[in-house]
Amino acid sequence: MKKFLAPDITADSAPYWQALKRHVLQLQQCAACAGFRFPPLPSCPKCGALGGQWVETSLHGRLCSWTEIFHPLDPRLKDEVPFVLVLVDLDAGPRVSARLVGADPQALRIGMRVTARFDDLDDELTILNFEPAAADALDAPPSTTTTTRRPA
Repeated sequence: MKKFLAPDITADSAPYWQALKRHVLQLQQCAACAGFRFPPLPSCPKCGALGGQWVETSLHGRLCSWTEIFHPLDPRLKDEVPFVLVLVDLDAGPRVSARLVGADPQALRIGMRVTARFDDLDDELTILNFEPAAADALDAPPSTTTTTRRPA
C-alpha cells in the first residue's frame, strides 16, 4: 500500500486527518443532538445544528458491505490490485469506507467484527483501514451490567 491518491484536506476535515496521524480515531459529535457524523461536515445532518466537537471513538465496527477491486481506476494504483474496499458501521454509529487488510475476501460476512488500523503512507499522511477483529471479538455480544439489590 505504497501509493495513494491524496485526500482533499479541508478546514472541516483537518482535525480528522491530524488525529489519524496520531493513530487515534476522532469523529465529529453534534453539540445539540450528540449524534456522530462522518464525513466531517460544518453542520449536523440529523438536526442541522452548526459546529460540534471532535471526540475520540471506538476503533471497532461491523462489516456492512464490500467489493473486491481488480481493475484500478487510476494508473497509479495498478500495482495495488486486487484489494478489498469495505463499508463499516462503526460502533459509534457512522458508516465509513476504507480498505480491508489481511482478510481473505472469500471469508467475509455481513456483520463481521473489524478493527481500525492506521497506515502511515509517509511522514505527512496516515489513512484509516480495517482488519478482521481478533477471533474472540468476532461475535462478542454487547456488554451488559446487572445490578442486584438486597432487601433492606
